[in-house]
Amino acid sequence: MNIPDTTKYTYDHKKKTLHIEHQIPAAESEENEVGTCSKCRSPIVSLSYHAIDKEFIIVGKCTKCGKLTANIYDQDWNWVREIPNSHFSRYVAKAGTSTPMKNEVEEGQQLSGLELLESIPEKQLHTVFSSTEITAMFARAKGESCVRQYLYNARKKYQKFEDIFGFKIEV
Repeated sequence: MNIPDTTKYTYDHKKKTLHIEHQIPAAESEENEVGTCSKCRSPIVSLSYHAIDKEFIIVGKCTKCGKLTANIYDQDWNWVREIPNSHFSRYVAKAGTSTPMKNEVEEGQQLSGLELLESIPEKQLHTVFSSTEITAMFARAKGESCVRQYLYNARKKYQKFEDIFGFKIEV
């Protein structure tokens, strides 16, 4: 299944079910360290594994900040891509509560500023922007001082980034 970059998805933490156009129950719900959080650099632990055609999706959660991630792997377990956190279409409650999970976005809500930047996988940011430009964008989004030239250079690339990844950055 080739999941388009713009596909919205939800995750039911209680039932460990991923929803991408239809319900995809977990094939396994083993907890393993599966990566590093792009937001806070802490370990990501898997919540569930989902099989779709010849691909696998691992849903994981950061052990520190709680960011929910979903990564797609091919049949040989080679990483394909991450589903951006901004593609959550609605809140899904944590098990046994009515409290929304921290990093999910309500349907129709648009992310901006720091929330948006934190939701974009680091690999995507580095595809278009230099490290100094990314640092300047994050500093500006946090209301901190930054090197204006780096921010200026980054802003010139916003349209290119939107054309490639579908994220409209406004920082």
